[in-house]
Amino acid sequence: MAAGDRRIRVPEQVRRGEIFEVRTLARHAMEPGVRFSTDNIVVYPRHILQEVLAFYNGNQVFRAEWFSSVSANPYLSFHLKAVESGEIEVVWVSDYNVRTRARTAIRVIDA
Repeated sequence: MAAGDRRIRVPEQVRRGEIFEVRTLARHAMEPGVRFSTDNIVVYPRHILQEVLAFYNGNQVFRAEWFSSVSANPYLSFHLKAVESGEIEVVWVSDYNVRTRARTAIRVIDA
């Protein structure tokens, strides 16, 4: 997947101790593996994003397991507490263990 297929958004800066939202979007077809072609009755193989991991300055802070009922182009948001400036990274893992990621910086200021 190209880098443009994965997006992550956080505020440019937050106050130390503040709770902020991380918003993500992954462009992905999400084939559930139960659909078939009416022309030749071939089942389309399953291809989903099955795991999402988030890291704040290299420390894992979020993990989700997804299943075949997740929609195409899934949007996900979660909240973190601002501890220090650094990098937020989100990793999406597909059925075939293909990993794609998006990274962004966050600046934490003292109140």
